[in-house]
Amino acid sequence: MRKAISVMCASLLLCACGMATGEPPQKELLKDYRGGVRPPEDLYDTYAAFVKAIETADQSSIQNHCLPHSVTFTIRSRSEKTREFGEDMNIPFLKNGFHRYILDLRKDSDDTYLIRTVSSYMWFVRTKSEGWKLYRYGDKPIQ
Repeated sequence: MRKAISVMCASLLLCACGMATGEPPQKELLKDYRGGVRPPEDLYDTYAAFVKAIETADQSSIQNHCLPHSVTFTIRSRSEKTREFGEDMNIPFLKNGFHRYILDLRKDSDDTYLIRTVSSYMWFVRTKSEGWKLYRYGDKPIQ
């Protein structure tokens, strides 16, 4: 019992020390992140919601995160040789090939960011009326 209490106290102390450093908590979608630029909180939140929409593979849910007429959806599976390449949002690929974790991030301006995952690249722009929206998408694996 004493040992369990000691372990619990040590864990609480380590957590408190981590909070005292002022470092933000690690975000799940940044666990594989290799870059130095941090996404704005609202962009991260938008990307997380976008990933959830992709996991449903529902076009209207995904489209809610995009600028009008900015992406094209396809429902026919790509050929096996080109399955991982395209500038369309291919529903079969989104279901089975899209990787959610952010590997790199590029800040093009305060209102424009490129997010790169193992499978895909996405450009987001901050709009005045609706916040962050996807305006360009493509699949190309990192080799």
